Amino acid sequence: MKTEAGTAMESAATVASPRRVLVVYATKYGSTPKVAETIAEELRATGCEAEVRTAGDAGTTAGFDAVVVGGPMIFGWHKDALKYVKARRDALAAVPVAYFITAASLTDDGSDAVDGVPISKDSWLVKKPRREGKLTFRENYARPMNYLGDVLCATKPLRPRQAAFFAGALDLTKMNILEKLFVMLVIGASPGDGRHWDAVREWARGLPGALFGEERAATR
Repeated sequence: MKTEAGTAMESAATVASPRRVLVVYATKYGSTPKVAETIAEELRATGCEAEVRTAGDAGTTAGFDAVVVGGPMIFGWHKDALKYVKARRDALAAVPVAYFITAASLTDDGSDAVDGVPISKDSWLVKKPRREGKLTFRENYARPMNYLGDVLCATKPLRPRQAAFFAGALDLTKMNILEKLFVMLVIGASPGDGRHWDAVREWARGLPGALFGEERAATR
């Protein structure tokens, strides 16, 4: 015969614990932390528990059900983001993972995946090629495949469930001469804060589905 206390304990056991998500970011000039915090904020609104840490201080992934790693694209994905992932490939392979990349330019080549990894593209960031079917050097360089493909190659065999591209903030006054020349001549990007918070929030709200196969309604 079940007691009232026993029944209560069984009911409590059937209630799923909140998913715990670690959001790790690398930053060059300080614009990425707010992107990471916004992602965590939206994850919390869907019922997840989310913690934000820098790539240098993230430490172990123990106790987390998923990990999101992001950073800016400057001469490739930020070295601290890459270093974090490469150093923890075995641990990250045991949980769902997603990447986000902030950039100054992204060519809309019609792709919705890179090497089988679904991608989300900020509408404020993507630009149509000037001539369909014939990309300029800049347009070719800024293709999703060029950006994310290198990241996937450097971090294989780890495979993220999803990756997102967001517009970043570009402040030329904080850059060294090589970075300025690269951004102006190779990327052809304009300075300013292009971060599109609606795009970041929308992607983050869909992360539980991408990471866990769950649909969670926002609580706010």
